Amino acid sequence: MKPFTTLTAIAAPLDIAKIDTGVILPGRFMRIRRIPGVADYADAFVHDLRFDEKDQPRADFPLNQPPYRGAAILVTGMDFGCGSSREGAAYAVLDFGVRALIGPSFGDVFVSNCLQNGIVPAVLPIAAVRDLWRQLKEHPGAQITVDLVKQAVIAPDGTRHEFAIDATRKERLLKGLDDVGVTLEHLQQIEAFEVSYRQRMPWRASRI
Repeated sequence: MKPFTTLTAIAAPLDIAKIDTGVILPGRFMRIRRIPGVADYADAFVHDLRFDEKDQPRADFPLNQPPYRGAAILVTGMDFGCGSSREGAAYAVLDFGVRALIGPSFGDVFVSNCLQNGIVPAVLPIAAVRDLWRQLKEHPGAQITVDLVKQAVIAPDGTRHEFAIDATRKERLLKGLDDVGVTLEHLQQIEAFEVSYRQRMPWRASRI
């Protein structure tokens, strides 16, 4: 995954509570074979909120409005990502171009899936989130900064809000390491152990 250090980007307000993983990625789209760079879940992201029953964009939905298009940061409502554990929901967020989420709370498993895919979920007090919504609605297209190094969100008006994140997860995000990447950091030691193991116990290694 791509490293995350500091992101300054257009932010969009998504002040709807309890958008669950089934809304973030509707189940019917999970049949798509996701191949990054070839086929992804960008069009599926919150599809049923973005489009009507005739598959036409809803003009009143923020992500369909010109000032918010290309937003890489979403300021979400309570419990964004609650519901099922489908990792595809995090893929949909990423494929849509979003690298950071700011909200009062997120689904626990969804948070883990976001962190595993290079997305920063920053939890702020509800009062701070409401103020961000206000600023983004009053100034459509305004930018927010998410500084992972300093663990801070910088609002359009310059107000600074600090957020907490697990130290291990933070280090992985800064380095761009998922679980496989962390394992590969120890590749030389792993290969050395395998060579040593086969030399010491050739009769056992031959059965593996």
